[in-house]
Amino acid sequence: VSTQSTGMHITEGISADAAAAAVEALAIAREWCASGCTDKSAKFIAGIFSHMQGGSCSLANEFCGECADRADSWVTNNQLPCCVESVVQKGIEAYDYVLENYGEAISEAAAVVEAGLSETAIAEARAIGARLENEFNCVATVNQDNQPDCA
Repeated sequence: VSTQSTGMHITEGISADAAAAAVEALAIAREWCASGCTDKSAKFIAGIFSHMQGGSCSLANEFCGECADRADSWVTNNQLPCCVESVVQKGIEAYDYVLENYGEAISEAAAVVEAGLSETAIAEARAIGARLENEFNCVATVNQDNQPDCA
């Protein structure tokens, strides 16, 4: 869907926000590399996935339930690297900013796209969205319950 067909246009504010986001993303990437975060996060991820594997938690496509319980028990004793937590928090801040500043425009664009879809496609998309939201909430709960001590 082009911006013309949705009636949307790129404003100076959107362009400025995109440019600021690019500068911030580059700074985050540089800090990630400088702090050795790739190795730290790889070790953490390998550990948590190894711990999660087993029982009814054998596929990564469903986190809620036993996988979340296993992840929670592992993270209780193995702190998320602070460099990862920093990126997570910046991502949450960016998401909140986009919703606050562009939520209405996003909803309008979604309505235009939805108008061109069948009822079946709309129902399938909503079901997928609900499932993703549920899974995200399980991940967020594990993260919130096990905040690392990153002073």
